[in-house]
Amino acid sequence: MEVRAARHLARCLGTLVTLSALAACLGGESPTSSGSLAATVSAVTPVIALLGQPTTFTVSGQNLPLTALASIAGGTCTTPINRTSTSFTTVCTPGGTAGSQSMTIWSDLVPLGWWIAAQPVMVNTAPVPAINALPDSGIAASQCYGAGSNILISCTSAAAIALNDRQDGMVGRDVASPVSTDGQLGLSYNLVGTYAKTDCVIDNITGLIWAGTSGTVAITGGDRTSANIAFEANVNLASANTSGLCGFRNWRVPTRSELQSLLNYGSVDPYLDIDTNWFPNTMPGAYYSATPYAPSVKIPATPPSTPVASNFWVVDFSNGRIVPDSAVSTSIYVRLVR
Repeated sequence: MEVRAARHLARCLGTLVTLSALAACLGGESPTSSGSLAATVSAVTPVIALLGQPTTFTVSGQNLPLTALASIAGGTCTTPINRTSTSFTTVCTPGGTAGSQSMTIWSDLVPLGWWIAAQPVMVNTAPVPAINALPDSGIAASQCYGAGSNILISCTSAAAIALNDRQDGMVGRDVASPVSTDGQLGLSYNLVGTYAKTDCVIDNITGLIWAGTSGTVAITGGDRTSANIAFEANVNLASANTSGLCGFRNWRVPTRSELQSLLNYGSVDPYLDIDTNWFPNTMPGAYYSATPYAPSVKIPATPPSTPVASNFWVVDFSNGRIVPDSAVSTSIYVRLVR
C-alpha cells in the first residue's frame, strides 16, 4: 500500500503543472477552487501612486485569507496589517517605470503560494521639487515698470532695466523656461494619471495635487467660528475622501502658503488670478485656508487648553488679495489638496 501511494505521488509530481493538481494529488481541494469560499478582490485603493514614493493601499474583497500578501511590479510592499476576511492594508513603493503596473494579491497559505487576483495601479513619475520650491508668480516679460510710471512695459526695455534689472518679469522660470504648454509661462501643471483636470491637477513645482472642483463653504457674518468652518470644510473633505477623489483618500484643506502658490499674478483672465486653463472650475472669490488668523486665536482658560481660532486666512482669486475671512462678505469656497 505504501509503495503504491509513493508511486502515485511520484507520477503526480512528474506531471504537475498547477497548484490545483497538487491539491488533488494530496487528496485536498485547491485553495482557488470555485465555490462560496473562493477568495476574491473587489478593489485596491488608491488606484494612483507615485514612482518611488511609499503609498498606503487598502485591498478589499471577500474570503481573503489572513495570510494574504501584496506585491507590485518593479517595487516592494510591506507585510500587510489589519488583515481580515474582507480587507487589509499594506504600504507599497512602486519601482520600475511609470505607467500602468499590476498589483498582485496572493497568499503563502501553502509552501508554493497561490494567486488570488491582480489589479492595475497607475504609477506616475514623482516630481522632484527643489528645497522650499515655489511656483513662478506668473508675471510675464511684458509686465515690468519704468521709472516714474505705473504703465507696464517690456522687461527688456532700457527704461525697465534702468529702474531695476531684477524685476519679477526679468527673472524666474518664466524667463528660463518660457513654455506655456504645461502652464502659463513659469507655471507648470500636469494631469494625474487618466483623470481630467476638472478632477485633479498636480503642480510639477511643489508636488502638491489639487482637487479640480471647488466646494462652497457657505459661512457668513457671525457664523465664522472655527467649529462652523471646520464643519463646513469637512463636509467637502468627507465627500472627497469617501469617494476616493482621483484614487486618494487623504485630501485636506490647504495652508495659506499652499493656496497662495496657485495665484497667477500675470493672469490673462480679467476676472481670475489663476491659470484658468488648468483650473477651469475656479470661482471668482475667496478660498479658505487651514491657517488661523493669529489675532483671533484664543486659548481657553479651562482645560483642555486647545487654542481656538475665530478667523482664518483666505486667498481671493478674483483680485490676488490674502485677507482674514472676516473681511469677506460673501460665501467662501474651498479647494482641497494632498
